[in-house]
Amino acid sequence: MPNGNGNTLSLDRQANFHAAVLKALPRDIDSEIALGWERNGDAPTKVLRNALCLPASQALDENKILHRLYVDKVITIPACDGTQTLAQAKEAFLSYLDPDFKNWDLDKVGKATEESAVQVHEMVKDATFAQMFGSLGANLNKLCLTQHQIKTFCEKHRDKLRADGYGTFFPFKENEHFFVVRVFVDSGGLDARVDRFKDDDVWDAGHALRVVVPQLGTQ
Repeated sequence: MPNGNGNTLSLDRQANFHAAVLKALPRDIDSEIALGWERNGDAPTKVLRNALCLPASQALDENKILHRLYVDKVITIPACDGTQTLAQAKEAFLSYLDPDFKNWDLDKVGKATEESAVQVHEMVKDATFAQMFGSLGANLNKLCLTQHQIKTFCEKHRDKLRADGYGTFFPFKENEHFFVVRVFVDSGGLDARVDRFKDDDVWDAGHALRVVVPQLGTQ
């Protein structure tokens, strides 16, 4: 079996590779699906070749959900005392302010924060909230901004928000539960809506939706 350099794998390497592929196969393949593959001749070979002959780094890159924007820029949110909540931010969100910020008991002041660096990502693959934020590889608590920080980002960095009627997502935590603020840029101003993090809606990467989280280091 040739490797990525055109050389043939040794028998030992082949055995290890085969074992790794078998271990990675889904365990929920039913008998009907298995029989279909068995009867399809060269089809399994073609599928496996397309999947396995990519360099591992390229295969992983194709599975990315988020792509970081503004990599060469430092984007910061000024220090916030935590007293401003989204439920009370009508002056910042003139187009629409979701009543669920109050209905869900989210109108609570937060902790004070120092000037903080953040990073902006763009969705490149369809995903739920759990999948998109989970793809960043950090504890969800560390991905959250305060409500005051979210409001301030929208005011100070409006040019970094997704335009054309599509959303920018900000995770936050309140009452020991996680939520996601979706902010839109409308002709009448900004529009802020809130969803529960556990919602399993799949968001369309074709809209190039954006995500803002605290600076996590080199990505």
